[in-house]
Amino acid sequence: MVRTGRRVAALLAAIGVLATATVLWPVFGGTATAAPPQAPVPARAPTNLCTTAEWEANWRACVDKLQDLGEAELHCYTAPNPARPDTGVPGFFNGSQPEAAKQPGRKGMYSEYGTAGYSWETYDDTGGCASDVISPGAKVFNQIASLELGFATFVVGAANAVRDRAWNPSSMWAWADPMVEQATKAVYERVFSVFGIITLCVVGLYLLWRSRQSDMSTAMTTAGWALLVMVAVTAIARWPVHSANVADSTLVTTLDVVHEAVGPRAKNIPAEECAAPNPASCKDNRPPALRASDTVTETMLYRNWLRGTLGSADSETARKYGMALYDAKSFTWAEAAQIENDPERRKALVSAKQAQWRKVAKLIESEDPEAYEYLRGARDADRIGAGLIAILAALLFAMFDLTASLLVLLGFLLFRWAVVAAPILGTVGLLRPASAGLRRLGNAVVAAVFNIAIFGTGAAVYLFAVDMIMSTPALPGWLQVVLVWLCGVVGWLLLRPYRRITRLGGKD
Repeated sequence: MVRTGRRVAALLAAIGVLATATVLWPVFGGTATAAPPQAPVPARAPTNLCTTAEWEANWRACVDKLQDLGEAELHCYTAPNPARPDTGVPGFFNGSQPEAAKQPGRKGMYSEYGTAGYSWETYDDTGGCASDVISPGAKVFNQIASLELGFATFVVGAANAVRDRAWNPSSMWAWADPMVEQATKAVYERVFSVFGIITLCVVGLYLLWRSRQSDMSTAMTTAGWALLVMVAVTAIARWPVHSANVADSTLVTTLDVVHEAVGPRAKNIPAEECAAPNPASCKDNRPPALRASDTVTETMLYRNWLRGTLGSADSETARKYGMALYDAKSFTWAEAAQIENDPERRKALVSAKQAQWRKVAKLIESEDPEAYEYLRGARDADRIGAGLIAILAALLFAMFDLTASLLVLLGFLLFRWAVVAAPILGTVGLLRPASAGLRRLGNAVVAAVFNIAIFGTGAAVYLFAVDMIMSTPALPGWLQVVLVWLCGVVGWLLLRPYRRITRLGGKD
C-alpha cells in the first residue's frame, strides 16, 4: 500500500511539473515558437448606400450618405485646397463664367467649373494612418506630373476661350464698337467729305473727256461706279457699327445652323427620366460653342486627370467617385461668386470640400486599395505618363481647332477694319480706274466671309468627330489620341489654312 501511494504521488508530481513547464516555457524559454501575428484591424470605412448607377446619376446625394470621419482620424489626412476657376491659368483665359453658362439648363464640366482643379497632389503621405511613407523623391515626380497636366490645361483653356469668342463676335468685339464708330465718322467727315469732292470733279472731267470720244458705255460705267461707291461709303459711315453687326449676325446664324446639324449634340434628359426637382435643369440650352468646350474639357482634361488620380478613367471606382473627388478640389462658378460677395463664406466651403475628399478617399481605401495608391501619389511614374498623354492629346487636338477659331476670329476682325478703311479707299476709289485698293478691300471681305463659313463648318465637323471618338469605350486611349490627330491632319489638308490667310490680302 505504501509503495502504491508513492507511485500515485510521483505520477501527480510529474503531471504538475509537466503542466508548469508547459505554462512557463514560452516565457522563460529561448526557443519557443512565437504566436502568429494578428491581422491588423481594417480601417473603418464609411457606409456606402449607393450603387454605381446612383453615384453616376446623383453623386452629391450619395456623398451626403457617407459617415463623417472621427476626430482621431483627421490628424493625418490633409485634403487638397480647392481651386477657383477665375484664378491662375484658368483665370488667365476665363476671368468670368461664360454668359451662356449662366442660363438655366444642363451644364457640363467647363460650364460649371471652367478648367479649375486639374492638378495632382500627394495625400496620406506621412504614414500616420497605417500607410507607407511617400519618399521626397516621389513628391518631386508628382509635382512634375502636375506641371504636365497644367500645360495641357493651358492649351485646352486657350482653345476653349478662343472658340467661345470666335463664335460669339458680339462679346468679343463689343469693346471695339465705339472705336469703329468714332474712327469711321471722323475719316468720313475729314477725308471723304473733303477730298471726295475733288475726286468727283476728276470723275466729271473724265466723263467729259470720254464723251468727246463718243464712248457712252464707258462713261455710264464710270458714272454708275462713282454713284455706287458714294452711296455705299455714305451708308457705312452713317451706320458703321450696324454695318459690322449685320455681317456678324448673318454669319453667326449660319454657323449656328451648321453646328446644330453636325456639331456636338445637345444632351437633353427626357422628362420621364429627369430626377431633378426643376425639370428645366434637364434641358440642354447650351450654345454649340459651349457644348464643344464642355466636351473637350471632359475628354482631354478630366479623363486624363482620372488616370493619374485613380489609375483609370473607365474603372468602376472612377465612375463612382471621380466627380465627387474632382468637385472636392474645385470651386464652381457659383461658389466662386459666393466667395466674391462674402469672403467669410470661403472658410466654410473649403472645410466642406475637404471633408468630402476625406470621406470619399476613405471609401476608396476600403474598396479599391490599388486606386488608393494612385490617390495617395505613390504611383508617381504612372502620373507622369498620364501627364504626357494629356499634353499630347491637347496639342494634337488644338492643332486644328485653335487654327480654325483664329481664322474665324480674324474674319470678324477684318469686317471692322474694312468699315474704318472704306471711306479712305473710297475717296480715291470713286474714280473707277483708280479703284484697285477699294476692290482689294472688297475681295478681302469676301475672302473673310468664305473663311468664316468654311472653317466654322470644318470646326463643327471636327468637334463632332472628336466627340464620337472620345465617347466610344471600345477604342483604347492611344487609338483615340491618334484618331483625333488624324482628323486634324485631314482638316489641314482639305482646308489649307495658310492659303486661306493669304487670300485675306485681296489678291485672289
